[in-house]
Amino acid sequence: MTQRLISAFLVFALFSHGFSQEAQPRVSVRSGESAVTSSRDATVLSMLGWGVGLCIGIAVLCALIPSNSGESGH
Repeated sequence: MTQRLISAFLVFALFSHGFSQEAQPRVSVRSGESAVTSSRDATVLSMLGWGVGLCIGIAVLCALIPSNSGESGH
């Protein structure tokens, strides 16, 4: 169980490393329609990143929950 926990944590750490980096600032300044499009693109990419991160987190959590193969005796 401990080995599964450590390996799941390492997998999660490897996949979440890219989400914590800030975007590099652009040299050119956009205005007008281009500024709106780039702002929308940034929002979409942020939402996509959070969605992928949450899916990976839920998958890791589900992998860590032990399966009950025996009968439950209440």
